[in-house]
Amino acid sequence: MLKWLKRVIYIVLIIFFLAVGVLFAIRNPQLIGLDLVFWQGPELSVALYLILSFTLGVCVALLVSSVTYLRSERQIRVLNRKYEKAQDEVDALRKASITKELSVGKE
Repeated sequence: MLKWLKRVIYIVLIIFFLAVGVLFAIRNPQLIGLDLVFWQGPELSVALYLILSFTLGVCVALLVSSVTYLRSERQIRVLNRKYEKAQDEVDALRKASITKELSVGKE
């Protein structure tokens, strides 16, 4: 039930931000040139530069978060291996304890 609600909310948000972007582009048609210290960009509309900067920001954020995600995945694998090793050790100790109790009971 919540899956369709989540999808509807995403669609409404996308439509809202697209509408805001279109209105921003219509209300700001002037051209500006991007002048950095080492590079001068072509004259483009304010909206286009804004869209390009958001896109670049999203790409950088995805790159940074993917590095963090990969580190987390590696740590999860290492911890799972340690857990399995500890679980095997506990099982072996239980078996040894049960075997010892049975052998003591026979005597």
